[in-house]
Amino acid sequence: MASEREVLVLQLSPESSGLRIWNNQHPDWLIVRHSNLETAGLYLNGSGTLVGIIDCRNLKTPGTKLKRWLDNYQGVFWVAIVSQGQLLQPAWQLFVAMHCYDYHTAPVLEELLSITIGRAYGMSKIRHNLSLSFKKFNVIGHHEEFQNILIYLQNHQGDSLTLSGEAGTGKSLLARCFSEIKGFQFLEIDISQTDQDNCISHFDAAVSNSRSKPTCLYLKNIDFISERLQKHITKDNNIDNLKLIFSCNLDPDSLDGSYHFTPEFSILLRKSWIKIPPLRERGQDKTVLAKHYLYKISRTHGKYILGFTNEAESVIDKHSWPGNISELVERIKKGVSNCNTDYLSAGLMGLEGSLVVNHHNLSLRKAREEADALAIERVLDLVSGSTGRAAELLCISRASLHRLIARYGIRR
Repeated sequence: MASEREVLVLQLSPESSGLRIWNNQHPDWLIVRHSNLETAGLYLNGSGTLVGIIDCRNLKTPGTKLKRWLDNYQGVFWVAIVSQGQLLQPAWQLFVAMHCYDYHTAPVLEELLSITIGRAYGMSKIRHNLSLSFKKFNVIGHHEEFQNILIYLQNHQGDSLTLSGEAGTGKSLLARCFSEIKGFQFLEIDISQTDQDNCISHFDAAVSNSRSKPTCLYLKNIDFISERLQKHITKDNNIDNLKLIFSCNLDPDSLDGSYHFTPEFSILLRKSWIKIPPLRERGQDKTVLAKHYLYKISRTHGKYILGFTNEAESVIDKHSWPGNISELVERIKKGVSNCNTDYLSAGLMGLEGSLVVNHHNLSLRKAREEADALAIERVLDLVSGSTGRAAELLCISRASLHRLIARYGIRR
């Protein structure tokens, strides 16, 4: 757990005396320093750090590796330290605008930097109080509907919740995180896998447990609940210190008629009904989640995969994800276990797709990358896959060509 006044300083520049002077004159801030992305990532994965400083003064360009790394930590408010010369360059202007909360130019004025860090902390606390408390449990998403769900859960005070949605959308994770955030002991009953008599016994045990400590009882797959268990739950559902969370793959309109719910149980389910959107409806969250899990899974396997190929990102965005987040995680695990390059391709994840130019993509960088990939593919076809001859025709080195082939996931 991070200190309440903790700031991570990522010192990518060898000259960092200004930041050390700032630290010495402001002892109220706890400074945690790292000089490379790998150790900083390991630290952030195990902490609740909300504000960071990136010292970029001596970097020539904001590299792809740094930007991809920052994509994994979008919940951190980053303040960049750059030179005045860097700030005149469009690449650095775009980097600061896209990845940072604010910036300071060298030489650093310590008093102004302290004010910026204070503002960043204030903004981070506001966001943290609304939804970011879920982030430390790997509940990640920037989609507006999903963010509204997190804010609702953060502020929920009722005695019951119903989480509906397709399999694999993260209902169990949300229930467990909600319980942790509220300080409740978490208990779970999977009704589809448990005999109804045992379900009643487990329910009674949870009621008994709640008399000594606040308890959250998660009743999973209520689609299979018996009428007997429904009546047992609703006979006295206002139990102090017991929070009930139900999960199902139903629509609230289906409770009447087509399903065998008693009127009392239907009322209980409808009290606070939350529909979790499927992954295919969460826009760019597909890519955000994919990058997050790629970073975590690749490190678990002792690998340092920088990201996805362009083709893989395109396929991830277009895939329908019938298994939702669970399918995404399993496909990334499969791909990482077989990946021996810097970038993970769609083929290694078992996702078929081809790179096409997206005429609606307004990113100039993306358009250039797609054009480069198409040019390389055509030249390789022309020379029957000879990378030496292709490099000559493209006027680049063979090593550069191999890096681009890996980057764009081009098959030969």
